[in-house]
Amino acid sequence: MLRTLGKLALEHNPPNHRNPFQKKPLLLLAYLCLEGPRSRRHLAELFWPGASDGLNSLSVALSRLRSAGLPVTGEEILSTAVPCDALELQKALAQGKLDEARQLYGGRFLEGADEGLSPELEEWVWSKREALALALWQAHQRQAEALAGLGWSEEGEALLQSALELPGVLEVVDEKPQLRAFPPEVQRAFFAVQWVGLSKAIELLSIPVEALDFLINQGLLDAQGRPLVTAPPNLQARKVALELARQLPLGEAAPLYKASRAHWEEADRARGRLALLRLARNLVDERPQEALALLADLAADAELLFLRARALERLGRYREALELLDELPPSPDRSALRGSVLLRLGHLAEARTEAEATAEGSLFAQAEGLNLQGMMLLGQGRFQEAAEAFSRAAVRFLMAGEEVRHLGALSNRAVALAELGQGEEAFAEVLAAIGAREGLRARVYLNLGVVRERQGRLEEAEQLYRESLALAQGNLEAMGRAWNNLGALYHRQGKAAEAKTAYQEALRLARAGQEWVLTAAVLANLAELTGERASLEEAITLLEEARYTVLAERYRNRLAEFRPS
Repeated sequence: MLRTLGKLALEHNPPNHRNPFQKKPLLLLAYLCLEGPRSRRHLAELFWPGASDGLNSLSVALSRLRSAGLPVTGEEILSTAVPCDALELQKALAQGKLDEARQLYGGRFLEGADEGLSPELEEWVWSKREALALALWQAHQRQAEALAGLGWSEEGEALLQSALELPGVLEVVDEKPQLRAFPPEVQRAFFAVQWVGLSKAIELLSIPVEALDFLINQGLLDAQGRPLVTAPPNLQARKVALELARQLPLGEAAPLYKASRAHWEEADRARGRLALLRLARNLVDERPQEALALLADLAADAELLFLRARALERLGRYREALELLDELPPSPDRSALRGSVLLRLGHLAEARTEAEATAEGSLFAQAEGLNLQGMMLLGQGRFQEAAEAFSRAAVRFLMAGEEVRHLGALSNRAVALAELGQGEEAFAEVLAAIGAREGLRARVYLNLGVVRERQGRLEEAEQLYRESLALAQGNLEAMGRAWNNLGALYHRQGKAAEAKTAYQEALRLARAGQEWVLTAAVLANLAELTGERASLEEAITLLEEARYTVLAERYRNRLAEFRPS
């Protein structure tokens, strides 16, 4: 990257170039970056005016650049494709990425590199310096006026101030603008377009043409009526969302009911509740934390309690999920989810009983029951039977429209097949089916990482855990498990410091997510690593307080065998 903002320098000197460049070759490079292709004669006259052989001086400068691996192409007409911060700045401003623009703007263009230049070249530096500072200011002014116009006056003022504090910007500002709110009908028009698009906004809210013309003239909408800025929802935006939600089909209205939740009137509650339930059903397996937030404060009934229990189960909060399920009347669906929770709590006999009660239930219940049977078979080392149960579960999940659970069952099948030495193709198939869905991919990478560990492919396992961690950002349960797996991997390799760091991060995330089973597992791992009996005792106390009695007993047995390191 060629740095021209605040200084003139290469961000990293090429590896075969020991000494820093002289000013002229880099200045030549900056000129070509910003002005595009130019003839040799033009460059020689601009950079070496009055020289006896300016073309030769140009050739020497080009030779230095090319020998350092900095491409300047062409013979009579020269050009370059070297990355340059000033070009990146212009690109960020054109895209409205003002935070990125401020980071790129390290100072005035070619600060300190404008001495001893020819008058023509000096004039170019000064005009370019002023143009860049002015473009920076104008972009901030447009965004500030838009924010203030749409009801965010304090944010608009703060944005203007952040621009004025940048080097050289105050020098190009004639007068700081007075920010004013747009008329209510203009704000309403903009937020309607931002929520549902131009044609639907006009159809549903009868947006006046004058308001749309105003927004286009102000640069908030393009000629096709597409928003050119993104304004965060405020009171006016949420009220517009509610207006739209009342007129849209329930599926389309759901995110708008979510955005306008604080402004529902009595007449909105029944339909709004149905909309949020629909959203929660779509999110419960892949983004359970969001599903829980959607369900908060809604009137409880059997469907809502069941959805909450599903979300809690996905988050690893098994005891809370079990308590909710125990409030529901017996049914195959309840047995399916309750059995899954009981299995994870270590209550195998009860889990088996619940699995048997799913056979006559819905497709979802049958699928959960088969998946549960597969998990129990996996624990018994009956891998072929487990793979078959997971296959049958996957089919039923797909028929029930439970795509995330379907993919989860396929991932479980891959784990079972891997124990039989046949998992490579199965994992490839499930990853292809998942595509870019990051949360699901993160979980599969965790499973695949465990398989790689057992195969002795430790570097691949570590990479998979780290990729899982990157994909799971925001999912405390998945991130905690990834860190715990990393800690265990380092522990087995004798990397005590790295293992401790990973365990501590897993512990922080598990506690933040109230995932007590994972918390206890990490504490036990830490106890084994550090030889601190107190960590294992804390894990047991935690499980007992949360009434994970079977797991607590299992850890108590580990405590009896504990030997400090």
